[in-house]
Amino acid sequence: MKKLTDEQIQALLDSELKPSGDMLSASEKQQMESYQSLFQKLNTEPEQGLPFNFVSTVSRQLQIKLKRRSDIRFNLLALFGIIAGLGMAYGILTLIDLNSGNQFLLAMLRYKWLLIFGSLILVGTLMFEQRVVEEN
Repeated sequence: MKKLTDEQIQALLDSELKPSGDMLSASEKQQMESYQSLFQKLNTEPEQGLPFNFVSTVSRQLQIKLKRRSDIRFNLLALFGIIAGLGMAYGILTLIDLNSGNQFLLAMLRYKWLLIFGSLILVGTLMFEQRVVEEN
């Protein structure tokens, strides 16, 4: 007998025709048995379904991910706001008086580590507060 294709095996199983043992080769018999066991497994339903709180668990996980993205954006926006605020202050002081702008720039450069450390403390505090609120 020719080698059976998947469609032919499916047709044989659907029509419930059982060819005699000498008509099929060993590999074809094995394929038929595999298909039969597969269909038997597919016809049985699982004993235990999804838990009752599955939807709420999945939606909570999605909300947490979306909130984290929103929090990261907010923290980056706060950091950018600090930088933009210092830049705007320098620009306004330079427009008013060039000497005042230069003094402000020198003061920022002189206390750059204090500015960087303060900004990191601010953003760190925001992140800590968001995590505490998230847990409660």
